[in-house]
Amino acid sequence: MWRGLAVVAAALLVSLTLHAGVATAQVTTTIIADTANGTGAGQVNYAGDNWSPCTGCLAGSLDNSYHFTYDRGAVATIRFTGTDISIQGVGHPNGGIASVAIDGGQPTLVDTYAPVPTSIVLLHATNLQTEFHTATIVNTGQHSTRSPSTFVAFDLAVVGTDAGAPLPAGFRSGLPWLSGTWANLLQAPSVTDAFCQSRGTPCDLANVFVARNSWASIVEPSFAQLNYANWPGRLVITVPPFPEGQGNTLATCATGAYDAYWRTFGNTLNTTGRQNSIIRLAWEANGNWYEWSATDPTAYINCFRHIVTAIRSTATPDPTISWAINAHYSQNPPSHNPLDIYPGDAWVDVVSIDNYDQYPASHTYAEFTSQANAQGGITWLYNFARSHGKKFAVSEWGVSSGNGANGGGDNPDFISWMYDWFRARAGGGTFLDEMYFNVCSPGNVGSNLNASPTATCVFLNPKAAVRYRELWSRI
Repeated sequence: MWRGLAVVAAALLVSLTLHAGVATAQVTTTIIADTANGTGAGQVNYAGDNWSPCTGCLAGSLDNSYHFTYDRGAVATIRFTGTDISIQGVGHPNGGIASVAIDGGQPTLVDTYAPVPTSIVLLHATNLQTEFHTATIVNTGQHSTRSPSTFVAFDLAVVGTDAGAPLPAGFRSGLPWLSGTWANLLQAPSVTDAFCQSRGTPCDLANVFVARNSWASIVEPSFAQLNYANWPGRLVITVPPFPEGQGNTLATCATGAYDAYWRTFGNTLNTTGRQNSIIRLAWEANGNWYEWSATDPTAYINCFRHIVTAIRSTATPDPTISWAINAHYSQNPPSHNPLDIYPGDAWVDVVSIDNYDQYPASHTYAEFTSQANAQGGITWLYNFARSHGKKFAVSEWGVSSGNGANGGGDNPDFISWMYDWFRARAGGGTFLDEMYFNVCSPGNVGSNLNASPTATCVFLNPKAAVRYRELWSRI
């Protein structure tokens, strides 16, 4: 049945009319063949070099081919827009166990053993939202007692789309979420725009950091606001709770001693016309590298609350307040659970995470998914935000060439996995934004995608850069 449908749909788009009372919905059906190799919608990407084409290997197969692998951890990623999908593989005398999932959800394990090669359905998913999705086929490296080996294959996917349901509306970037970048040490719109021009889509956001050496540099108008006075996008202003190196503490902040400074900051948002900014306050306090690291959870929480209350008392309208943690392991608080320093729903608008391909790196899709779901991971925190009715942001992210064996290096697959993660959650009401942190200076994460090498720009990631431009230029 599916084979016949595939042959028809491969030749043209088939429009079906479904009747429910007097209402109708136009559904188009199309095919993603195993040979549609790429990273865009309607294509399949084979991670690594461990998938091989097999031509003329299965009688009656679409375009007379399929792709197969025997390697544990080999991943095929199918990107599509539609409300349902049927993924077709090959039953085989050497068939192994395949793991198949939609949008990183609960995987389905499929035993692909068959006494003779034959077409089989690996997964049939229905009632999906009309938006961008990813389906993954992973070779688990396992097989049943009936099979001597671990063969897994992808032949085609049949995708159905309800044309009556619109895709999510885009932003300045044309993407269905707010997208931007760190403004680099120059804190200049030209740097922001150059990065976004290199990828082919404008930036919605610029992540700017205030200086941390004085109260004036933090709360009064500075380059963070003034340099971007006429920039049409939205600012994400990253601010510490107090100046560094001057004896300030979370405990003192928690008493309200610094509130007057933060009322000044609220007025600064008014005078510079940046009340719509996202304020990323006291970020990465679950680490141990800032003076505001949350060794005392109660002091951190009460400090955060005092600052937010003070800003809101003067800024009109209120800015958006973002609480940001660093991904994966939390050195602080003492419980090592970052949710123990969550300031509370009344003081947070956006829950966000800084997520780099490091500590640990994601060498495989299975590792990426496992880390995302674990405590401190991107999916784990997203689920927390959703359960609290908060927006979610990935306020910094990137590949990591600067941390040796602890970083994934020039890893284009990490770019793809993050993109797929974003697209799977776009338009759902929770995922708000992501900002690539583009840096190449020595001693940093080494995430650079577009800057030319110099004495002070030492990390290049050409493979990741190509993948990023390829994906982000697809509006």
